[in-house]
Amino acid sequence: MPVWCLRLIVLVEARAAPRLHTVEGLWRKSTRARPGRMTDFIRHERLLPADDIDRIISEAPLDLIQFQDVAASIPVDERPTMRSWIERFNAAVPASQRPRLAA
Repeated sequence: MPVWCLRLIVLVEARAAPRLHTVEGLWRKSTRARPGRMTDFIRHERLLPADDIDRIISEAPLDLIQFQDVAASIPVDERPTMRSWIERFNAAVPASQRPRLAA
């Protein structure tokens, strides 16, 4: 799986974590074969460096919330798109490994 996908998985789970009460993460519940959080699997399998995972968990959700708060105060037709935030988020991934988003 591409690095940019793994980073988004970590971001989605980190952003959702405060509201998860009946599931652990995207994989719902742990089993003998795998954890309930994909982030734990990504860390265990060393698919991303641990410090990258920790940075995403600690910084990205807050940055995303700030982006959304600012965007909410701008008229809809003038708002920055989520795409612009995701492009900034993906800037940490080498250009050759970033997704090519449709225009």
